[in-house]
Amino acid sequence: MQLRFAIQSSLFILLVIFSTVSWSADRWVIQFKESPGRSQTSVNSSSLESRKSDLRARLAELSIIHKRTFQLVRPFGEHGAVITTPNGSGAEQARLRLLSDPMIESVEPDRRIKLRAQSPLIGLLNALDLSRRSRSWFHQDLSTQPASINTGAMWTNFHGTAPTVVAVLDTGVLPSHPMLQGHLLSGYDFVADSFIGADGQGSAGSDRDSDPTDPGDGVGPADLLADPVCGGVSQSSWHGTFVSALLAGNPVPSEGVFSVNWNAVVLPVRVLGKCGGFSSDLADGIRWAAGLSVPGAPNNPFPARVINLSLGAEGACVASIEGAAIAAARQAGSLVVVAAGNDGSTVDSPANCPGAFGVAAIDQEGLKANYSNFGPTIQLSAPGGDAAFPIWSASNTGFSGPLTNTYNTKIGTSFSAPMVAGAASLYWSLDPSASVATVENLLKTSARPFLSQGGSPTCTADTVGVECNCTRALCGAGMLDVANLINSQAAAGLTNLFSNTGNVIPPGQTRTFFASGTLNSSGQEVNAVSFDVINVLKSSADAPNPILSVSGLEVDVTAPSGVTGFDLRAQAANGRTAIASVIVANQGATSPTLLASLLSPLINGASTGVGAPSSAVGDAVVGDSGSGSAAGSSSGGGGGGALNLLGLLACLFLLHCFKKKNTV
Repeated sequence: MQLRFAIQSSLFILLVIFSTVSWSADRWVIQFKESPGRSQTSVNSSSLESRKSDLRARLAELSIIHKRTFQLVRPFGEHGAVITTPNGSGAEQARLRLLSDPMIESVEPDRRIKLRAQSPLIGLLNALDLSRRSRSWFHQDLSTQPASINTGAMWTNFHGTAPTVVAVLDTGVLPSHPMLQGHLLSGYDFVADSFIGADGQGSAGSDRDSDPTDPGDGVGPADLLADPVCGGVSQSSWHGTFVSALLAGNPVPSEGVFSVNWNAVVLPVRVLGKCGGFSSDLADGIRWAAGLSVPGAPNNPFPARVINLSLGAEGACVASIEGAAIAAARQAGSLVVVAAGNDGSTVDSPANCPGAFGVAAIDQEGLKANYSNFGPTIQLSAPGGDAAFPIWSASNTGFSGPLTNTYNTKIGTSFSAPMVAGAASLYWSLDPSASVATVENLLKTSARPFLSQGGSPTCTADTVGVECNCTRALCGAGMLDVANLINSQAAAGLTNLFSNTGNVIPPGQTRTFFASGTLNSSGQEVNAVSFDVINVLKSSADAPNPILSVSGLEVDVTAPSGVTGFDLRAQAANGRTAIASVIVANQGATSPTLLASLLSPLINGASTGVGAPSSAVGDAVVGDSGSGSAAGSSSGGGGGGALNLLGLLACLFLLHCFKKKNTV
């Protein structure tokens, strides 16, 4: 017994030693001052290699002056760098000394960021509801669910006038999930660390690449060796897929799962992986999503009007990292919506950054959820769910890598934020010229007053970790109301256009689209609209055009073989025009290139008309993996190298010890 205890204790000590060895350097973000006497390199005027060379020279100079090694990880922003330096008792003193150097503007730790979600057991009431209607409780009428975001009332007349680009900065996405088909642009993977990235992609010492597919962020015993930030063994969250589908996925009536904006387009930006991510990667992802330049990354041709961040780090906003990125994105015309955090106390970064639109969570009763952070920086509240009434969305059965696409539950402020982001995208589809400030103001002025439940305390600074009745001082302007928001623009009419099965049609098949509930500019419901197709993409020039069979407010759309995509347009007399981008593909196929081709003329204010073949697209439907399974390109686990092998051997030995104990 004593020997076995000694062996187990020794293994634990080895775990600690290996973890210390694997993360034996502090990681900082340095911003250099602009100096008239020194040649400055910028993102736009120099190559990445010349910037790296200049930064290495500066760091070598700093290393000599401060008698400490500084290693370049990569350039950051226009005048900054992500660096590593040996950790230890003198690391913080060294950082403070750097701040007094005339070359340095700021030096901040490159903090780790994490998801803002919890995964409860399936809610009891949801499980008992065989119709699955309660899965979409947060969409239902106010008479049934007073804390609903009131999307059901909006859907009577409106589903979005045109696709709006929303960036989801998260763990990446599963492109083959049925809810996301026809909604994904190409995106980018900004996770630079190979252990966190865990996808085996990238080059030149960085795991960054143009594929934002989620390989899984599950944590095994060996991963605990490689990174002390990993809190424990856990299965993959598929968090980015869950958030993206909740915001802008295809409706799945058979599962009772619906998104906020069925016509929005998701720009997936991967900034999180195994055990979280770094704030410097997040800051780069924010800038890129807003259409700004990032060293080493290609330009983003589809800047997002809305950027969703369902993630965070404890503590104050770091002005030189995430704070600067949010300010730049806002200046570029992007609304940055951020989850408040799930500690039940003060608001996390970046939700507490100036210019961020922080969102707290309420439960099904309209109370501030016990887990939700709250405070004066919160702008609005939206449902985040609880154990009885969680949030349902897209997921996957894989513990490590992806297996079978499915639907699952989570709770957290992670899911309050995309509801607000989806609402903002709906408004921008009606009023594309609206400023960020205008949309922020309308989100708040259209919100409903908070509910008050007898027997529950009023939220104060002392009501930490409990349900409480929200106040405007601590939970924002009120509860999100999507119908009120959209009705603020109803004076010019609302043209409805939607399909109950989404905007993807298999080749040769027919889908029905509806315009029921369409209102003209006089507020009167119309009994007919005109339908046509524009921007038709074909794999061959002689392919026939889509066939429309119109009956009043309905149109059956048949997609012939050879057609790969098109924009369906509905026009109301004395009213608005609505457009839905339709992808022609088999289930499981992904089509970001096609979607980009359909989106370009809409954003640029031009259309190619019917029957125009796209030589740039051709047969650009990729990744057909069949029904119900994820794309086969995932690499599962990854990261850690030889150290992970050591960890695995140690864990196997530890397991052997425990087995012996059980047989004694």
